[in-house]
Amino acid sequence: MYLRNLFASAVVFCNFQQGVFGFSSFQNIFKPLLGDATIAGSVASPSRKQQEVTLLEAVSGTQNGKGATLPQQKEVLKIVSALETTYPSLPLAEILEKDTLRSQLDGTWFLQYTQPSELENGDDNEEENDISWKVENPEENITTQKYNAKGSVSAGGINVDVSKDPPKQIFDLDQSTVFNEVALENAFVRVGGNFRLSENNEKRAVVSFKECNINLNIGLKLNLGFLFDIRAKIVGTDESGWLETTYLSDRIRIGRGNKGSLFVLTREKTDVTP
Repeated sequence: MYLRNLFASAVVFCNFQQGVFGFSSFQNIFKPLLGDATIAGSVASPSRKQQEVTLLEAVSGTQNGKGATLPQQKEVLKIVSALETTYPSLPLAEILEKDTLRSQLDGTWFLQYTQPSELENGDDNEEENDISWKVENPEENITTQKYNAKGSVSAGGINVDVSKDPPKQIFDLDQSTVFNEVALENAFVRVGGNFRLSENNEKRAVVSFKECNINLNIGLKLNLGFLFDIRAKIVGTDESGWLETTYLSDRIRIGRGNKGSLFVLTREKTDVTP
């Protein structure tokens, strides 16, 4: 213990000296001796788990983003950008090839938070530029017109308010399908279809929406899938959206959509307070 404290004191002194004389290698010399000991005066970077907890706390109480203030949105973007940069998601093709990685993505997720990836009232400064995200290499015939998603989701042009209860997003990797399921006050909505891997972006799943079913509590069932068929005939393709998985862990998934929306999803519904 005495030697560890002695080495720590020496490194602190050398850190001070490197500011004066430019000696940048002292800390690297003593690092093997110090191990994981915290050096006085330095601030340890938050762990991945800590960053995830901070993100969940930041999106809690926002009604899926609908009630998020501009400062809250900026804070969420900052945390998300840090996770995406430090722990970027692997390419979808690689995820699909390995069972251990497939299990991370496959199955049911709860959509806990939505907001634009670019803030209209954001300040034009260096920090804002560092956390900004823009659509790159778009898919042909799929709109990239910005959608101000705050507490709502859009699937093939059909917008649904999800501020009261987080919807489910279900990936079935064996069937190559993805569906959103939303329980509303008077109805249950299910929208989705097949997806393929994009050739333009290795983290992007391009979705062909086929199904839109609305089951009203009064017993009436509506099938609006024909709306997607009409759109396909007009634009020449049944592909109408995409989702990029930019961060993935056992607990949290972060996605970006073709309309510039940011999504935060969790495996457990109770991880976020509405």
